[in-house]
Amino acid sequence: MLARLCIVLICLSAVLFSGCQSSRKIETAQIIENVTISEKDGQTLYTFYILSSADTPLKTEIPADSFEQACELAQNQYIPNITLSKLELLMIEESLIDRVLKTDIEYISTQPSFSPSAFVTLCDRKTLEKFAESTREQDIIEEQLILLKKNNPAVNINYLSVFNHFETKKTSEFLVGTVSFDGELKIGEKKVIKNEK
Repeated sequence: MLARLCIVLICLSAVLFSGCQSSRKIETAQIIENVTISEKDGQTLYTFYILSSADTPLKTEIPADSFEQACELAQNQYIPNITLSKLELLMIEESLIDRVLKTDIEYISTQPSFSPSAFVTLCDRKTLEKFAESTREQDIIEEQLILLKKNNPAVNINYLSVFNHFETKKTSEFLVGTVSFDGELKIGEKKVIKNEK
């Protein structure tokens, strides 16, 4: 009788613990490491790169009219557990500079849940294609931007710095970092003329 009671208790414990474990499933955050902004078929495409140990970047492409809308779509439809607190790099296709640079940087700069130290750079289409191929390329671009800033302090690579330059009344232009790929990676700077509308 005692042996049967022990078996029943063991079985009951197994059921309770297994049920408890399945109901307490932990949802892991999808940490966004990098974001690129490009154009595809006349539409702005936001590509969110998820932090991963894989050599090939994990990405989610979201067509949207702004970074704010892309983040909302990501949260609601594509990446439910998204976090941008570790965002390292925002790359904008140079042809979109007038369409997205000021508005997207302004939005990011007002979000306390986003990383305050992320870099922003303009780039060409070939660089974006290279960027999507391997995580090593992403690391190299970030390293080169840091070197650019070290060698030319006038260039702005941090999005809060870019935002502050847009906001200041002291100057009508400033420099931002650029990345291009024509056989090899090239790092430079571009003058941004503020549009006073």
